[in-house]
Amino acid sequence: MNKLRRIIAGVSALTLAASFTGCAGGSDTAETSETTMETTTALTVEINTETLSEEEQGTMDNVADLLPDVELENKNIKWFSFYDPFNASTSGNTKSLSLELFESKYGGSIEYIPTTWAQRFTDLSTNILGGTGIDFIAGGDLDSFPKGVPNGQFEAYDRYVDFDSELWSSVKELNDQFELKGKHYLMATQATAGEVVIYNRQTIEAQGFDDPAELLEKGEWNWTAFKEMLLSYVDNDSEQYGLDGWFNEKPLMLSGGIAPVELKDGKLVDNLFDPRLEKTMNFMYELNQNGLVLDKNLFNWSVHPEFIGEGKELFYISGIYALEGAPDIWTVSFGDPADVMFVPIPKADDTDKYYLPAGLDAYMLCKGAQNPEGVARFMECIIAASYDENAVAIADQKLKDVYGWTDEMVEMRHKVNELTAENPMYSIHTGCPTDLYNILDSGEYGIRAPFYGLDWPSVRDSLADAATVLIDEFNKSMDEME
Repeated sequence: MNKLRRIIAGVSALTLAASFTGCAGGSDTAETSETTMETTTALTVEINTETLSEEEQGTMDNVADLLPDVELENKNIKWFSFYDPFNASTSGNTKSLSLELFESKYGGSIEYIPTTWAQRFTDLSTNILGGTGIDFIAGGDLDSFPKGVPNGQFEAYDRYVDFDSELWSSVKELNDQFELKGKHYLMATQATAGEVVIYNRQTIEAQGFDDPAELLEKGEWNWTAFKEMLLSYVDNDSEQYGLDGWFNEKPLMLSGGIAPVELKDGKLVDNLFDPRLEKTMNFMYELNQNGLVLDKNLFNWSVHPEFIGEGKELFYISGIYALEGAPDIWTVSFGDPADVMFVPIPKADDTDKYYLPAGLDAYMLCKGAQNPEGVARFMECIIAASYDENAVAIADQKLKDVYGWTDEMVEMRHKVNELTAENPMYSIHTGCPTDLYNILDSGEYGIRAPFYGLDWPSVRDSLADAATVLIDEFNKSMDEME
């Protein structure tokens, strides 16, 4: 490639296109509420072209050169969601670089059609049936894909893009992972880091532990190191808590290199009897049995990230967005920026690879979209903004200037993104049909149950037959599509 410098899929220091990586469809009311709140506040957009320096304006011009020279007949596209990360007037933030490019290159605009988190799918169906002409919605949380395809809510976008082009070829492999019946319904523009392990270095040092960041550098940040630190820390003091966070189960489960359900050759398949999954589930079960997980029932079913900053808690698993706010907000929880650090989810002991939960910047073209061509060009603006080295450098500086990050934190973000891009892991079950999702995701009898103290063989045997039936039903519904 000449103009497009493919640094590594997802290496952008901030999600310049304001990707939405939370709200993974959790069944807990507390989890859903927490996710919605935190994700929305994290959707800050980093580049305000009204105050760009000469160097930054040059970057804007260079990025715009990556885009195809076409004239849009219809310049407006309709974005449907409970949040708007693109328009400054509705998000309260500066305008996204991707929208700046869309405006300057194509004279485009984005019309925000609001809904609520609870009503989004009902309202989407109403708008589709009513012929509103909504163009696109967020798809990165994978809670509407693949189930929305046979339900008739989304359209394939293959006819509107050229995967042999300079821009789309850089993300073709990523998009192909979500192919259904030879077509692409999920418009993926980049993969980014998902959940990470946040910690306070003062606590690590006080316990005499090796810094997880240093273990990562040596290739020794694995399940054993993670578990032994937790065992030692919790054993030292009954008032010290080990692992906290709303989002522990999924990233730990994926770290074994296998998801419970995945797409293969355009069909859903389950991996419930895969030995790799059993090994991972046993590891999660052991964390529970050893008392290494904070019991949220002791605190009215709530998380306590502030314990990290107080030295009363060792690890907190969350999306990096937990650190992407005003410094006077996130430092209250995690401590002084000089002490706060994060690392990826630890790897299994018997592998050299880190299989990491991946965030996904992705969108879906709605059925009856009034301007699919405009959406395709806007997707190209997102891709161009996300992969330009100079734009990434600007975003790095914004992390430090706006969020108060240290150089080490910025460097670690790049490292986590690089590792994630090598072996990105997705939990497609969140977007499975409702009945299938409900039995798989349950903390009482599903894939999250080992983390809460139920042995995996018993859990697996109780749900496997029902899961197989529901997966077969979904695949049949896909086969029946025209």
